[in-house]
Amino acid sequence: MERVIPTLLKWYKITARNLPWRETNDPYKIWISEIILQQTRVVQGLGYYNRFVLAFPNIQALANASEQEILKSWQGLGYYARARNMHKAAKLILSAHSGVFPTNVEMLLALPGIGNYTASAIASFAYGLPEPAIDGNVKRVGARFFGLYEPIHTSQFYTQLHAVLRVAIVQTNANIFNQAMIEVGALLCLPKQPKCEECPLNSHCVAFLNKLQNQIPVVVQKQKPMAKYRHYLCLHRGDTVAIRIRNESGIYQHLYEFPAVSREDKLDHLEAILALFGIVDNISIISKKTFKHQLTHQTIYATCWYLRISDDKFVSPSDWEWHNKESIANLPIHRLMEKMIKFT
Repeated sequence: MERVIPTLLKWYKITARNLPWRETNDPYKIWISEIILQQTRVVQGLGYYNRFVLAFPNIQALANASEQEILKSWQGLGYYARARNMHKAAKLILSAHSGVFPTNVEMLLALPGIGNYTASAIASFAYGLPEPAIDGNVKRVGARFFGLYEPIHTSQFYTQLHAVLRVAIVQTNANIFNQAMIEVGALLCLPKQPKCEECPLNSHCVAFLNKLQNQIPVVVQKQKPMAKYRHYLCLHRGDTVAIRIRNESGIYQHLYEFPAVSREDKLDHLEAILALFGIVDNISIISKKTFKHQLTHQTIYATCWYLRISDDKFVSPSDWEWHNKESIANLPIHRLMEKMIKFT
């Protein structure tokens, strides 16, 4: 690969997108960007990044913030465990490292929510260490360039690619090399219809030279998302509705939502659903709406029952709170809740 490195770096210098986390070597800001971009496209993530670093400009600010403040800033990005792990990591950096961001891969990997790619990205982008940063883009570029036939999600593939990239990266600027490889994958070496004629690596790319772009990388068929059925109650009392903070473990932990029950079946009888909450009368139906919410590993089929309580003496469970629509806007809620609340 050493023969194409100069061409790769020259291409990157001319073509690279202007992104704020590329204009700094601050490990904190690089970390924030990498966590946001784990499950978010750059176009969407850019605004979140700018708002997040404005709200929490350094480790101290993030560590000292409340989880609810962080989740609110994260709202809409999904995969909320990322935000909770960032909060835990910031507290750990403050307590165990005196607020100084770790400077090597081993220490970075010990932080909550940081895996091989993120640790290597921070190490190379912030400190210039010769660590290959292997994300999905780099896996695709590397598989095609070197002609690797191991399935792309296996540890065998990662080991092979890391070894050959490690040989290449020690010969150049690690920061720019990693950024350039990521950029090739994002802009040119696309999953379908790659723009091989424009690629700075094409002169030595095994897939391009042998017309194997559709065979490499080898991708194992992903498991079909599991179906989940959930019922929500949007209970109106005056100009307020009932919401609760979800304390159960899972993707929506510590976010606010309407009272809900999860089912393995397609239970669709309001009386039976109300009985699960101990509600038997004094309820009138406003409307009913269904929502399909797609996540990576599950498809949520949600039914929201919009109801009105006609009894002023109704006693709600102790963990329910009553808010109007304006006050709910200040609380951290998940994307499905955002969809449902529009109809209140």
